[in-house]
Amino acid sequence: MPDKDEIARVIAEAHRRVEPAINRIVRVVADENSEADSSEPIKLLEVNPDTSASGILPIAFGADPPNIPFPSVVIEVTEGEFDEIQNGRLFLPDGWHLGVTLYPTAA
Repeated sequence: MPDKDEIARVIAEAHRRVEPAINRIVRVVADENSEADSSEPIKLLEVNPDTSASGILPIAFGADPPNIPFPSVVIEVTEGEFDEIQNGRLFLPDGWHLGVTLYPTAA
């Protein structure tokens, strides 16, 4: 079975193909013990300049085996909202924090 990191990249790439305006996708993670649980969703923060500012509104998706064996959550934000998250003025749900950037990929 693929791990969450692999599936997070698959989901991120699929979302970029569907919504090319997305200019950044960051993995959102909980504490390590939670992330190890297969029922903990893969969480992606997608920065999309074409979206409306609406705060942090996680949208949940169920697993879609066999290709996507984990549930997922997407949070779409504007560039301004992303800046607010990074500067501690807009908050992710309790216990969640920004992880690695999946897109643009690091060189």
